[in-house]
Amino acid sequence: MTWIPFGADESSYPALVDGVPPWLESPLREWFIGEFIEDYQEDSGLDVRSDRMRRFDFASRATPYADHLRSYGPGPVWDMLSQWEKFRFIDWLIRDNVIQGEDGNDELEDLLREGGSKWKVGTRRGEAGLEERVAQGVAEAADAAMETRGHAGELLSAAWHSAFGVNPDPERAYSKAIKAVEAASIPVVSANNGSATLGSVLVQMRDQGDWKLDLTREHATHSSDMTILGMMQVLWTGQNDRHAGQPGYTASTPAEAEAAVLLAVALVQWFSSGAIARR
Repeated sequence: MTWIPFGADESSYPALVDGVPPWLESPLREWFIGEFIEDYQEDSGLDVRSDRMRRFDFASRATPYADHLRSYGPGPVWDMLSQWEKFRFIDWLIRDNVIQGEDGNDELEDLLREGGSKWKVGTRRGEAGLEERVAQGVAEAADAAMETRGHAGELLSAAWHSAFGVNPDPERAYSKAIKAVEAASIPVVSANNGSATLGSVLVQMRDQGDWKLDLTREHATHSSDMTILGMMQVLWTGQNDRHAGQPGYTASTPAEAEAAVLLAVALVQWFSSGAIARR
């Protein structure tokens, strides 16, 4: 479960952080050191991978570090780097690990995810490297949806922080995402139903058959109501950890939680703004 410091407002915590924040500095430094250590030799101590550093020097065509690595070791090399240079190194190491068939990227991704970094191990311009965990435009849309008055905005904020923040909690993120959509949709669709859920809202909207987005033109065989109901159904059905002890129960994965929260962002915004209405 995500821990929020005592007395802190969860919504005031940035879910995704840029650069190398203090809490990621040490673990990233340790990961970097491991990427340039071959093994330990009893007669000569640590065997540094100067050949790998030389490949980076050739690729970056900037300040060479191979000699520094041989003289001082990888830790001091990391310490002399600016934040931008650290990320340039990390980006190159991700790609080199894939090319050379080496381990390391999974550990790095775990560190970045657990540390709430806006960056992740992915694909950029068709090559393995650092990529933004959430595109800037999506993050801005999420921020706007979280400003929704009432419980929907608060729940969406909790879901977002549990999916993308420091020490992510996928189960909490998925659960809060569903509750956020319920908080936004129930007053619009089932205001008089004191026991309404996302599932019952889905049934009611499907039976009524006239809930749509405010679009002038629609596809002849795929109207906006199909899209809305499809998104809601995917969100509702996709939660595998709603009730423990039932067949098929499995904990939500980080990827499932992130997908659920991003679905919730659009649905909360549409219901709260009136974009989804009976036409």
